[in-house]
Amino acid sequence: MAIKYGFAGVNAGLNTSTKNPSSQKQLDVLASNMISARVTDIILDDQHPNFNSFGSWSSVGTIFFERVEGTSDITSQDNTTARPLIPYQKNYPLVNELVLLFLIPNRNIDLNSNLKTYYYLNPISIWNNNHINAFPNLQASTTTQPSQQKSYQAIEQGQTRKSSNEEVEYNYNSPLVGGTFKERSNIHPLLAFAGDVITEGRWGNSVRFGSTAQIQNGTYVNNWSDTGENGNPITIIRNGQPTDANPKGYLPIVENINEDLSSIYLTSNQTIPLKVPIPSNPTVQSNAPETIGSYEGSQIMVNSDRLVFSTKEDSILLNSSKTISLAAIGPVGLYSQEGDVVMQSGKNKVRLGDPNASQGVMLGDNFIRDFSTLLTNLQSLCQSLSVEPQLLLSTGPAASANTQVSTMLNNLETYTSKIVKTI
Repeated sequence: MAIKYGFAGVNAGLNTSTKNPSSQKQLDVLASNMISARVTDIILDDQHPNFNSFGSWSSVGTIFFERVEGTSDITSQDNTTARPLIPYQKNYPLVNELVLLFLIPNRNIDLNSNLKTYYYLNPISIWNNNHINAFPNLQASTTTQPSQQKSYQAIEQGQTRKSSNEEVEYNYNSPLVGGTFKERSNIHPLLAFAGDVITEGRWGNSVRFGSTAQIQNGTYVNNWSDTGENGNPITIIRNGQPTDANPKGYLPIVENINEDLSSIYLTSNQTIPLKVPIPSNPTVQSNAPETIGSYEGSQIMVNSDRLVFSTKEDSILLNSSKTISLAAIGPVGLYSQEGDVVMQSGKNKVRLGDPNASQGVMLGDNFIRDFSTLLTNLQSLCQSLSVEPQLLLSTGPAASANTQVSTMLNNLETYTSKIVKTI
């Protein structure tokens, strides 16, 4: 017989008999320990006036709330505050967002098991929007317009946002210390394809654990599923949606490596149509890599306005089993402040100026050594000719050549580079 887990198991246990009097009691107990509430304030740092009284830095994330519905008959240590339930996820709510509270034993459980505290989960998805899910207390505000309850989509479809010209401003930051959050109506949620697991921030940043999803007919398609098979894994880290994104923020959006502000793609069998300023590999002709937009296989692609790689102590290593191609529209510079710059080829040639360069670079030190010997002998010859009485016509040119040879001999050390060396 199959064993049911999770809520299926709870449901099976509570419904074994419709006449079980304990079922309703268990449900009542469960309900009495859970309520929904509206956030009225939150401690985020040491600037909050209640920072020290609620435990200094351990109080960060503590919310102040007002109940939306539900009651609790269990004695609580503090029935107007709640702490985060999950310690390793900091997804703190905004003021006026709704959260689900659980009344459970606190850290004083070993002293008194009746002492319980509210702990909260992530904000409730009232509007199903990753940017904001606030629902202000309409009864508490005399200036609130009824249409403020409408979503962006309802407003876009023609429903009036305000019943008068009166402006209504809601605060999503702490009323005591303020904050930096400012609502933006053009932040789009990501569209999820079947099987995707997505984590989204409030500002168009996200991580998608997805796969190839070949959509045949639909309004939304993605640009990583043209090849491969459905189910091939892909991970997309995105920071910032396109600057020209649709102003209708309620409409979902799909990542685009060419338009998102910064992206990291980890692929398996997908081709990613990344547009680059230099699509070819002009310096690599032998065993050239496949073009960026046509490669199908596992790869990591990083795209942004600027990439910076820096180490604090050790090295940056680039190691490839095939080729490494560096290309830029502007200058390409190699500089070492205290060490050597080495270009070496184990089997082929180091080519300068062109991938087809075939002229050998002269070995300067060997040439200068032999050239020095030649000049010395030539100097001796010119000296002899310049004083030979039987060769009157040669004395002038010989003397001139001797002067030139002497000058070149004196400057031999300046003819070879003291920095660039070859073998």
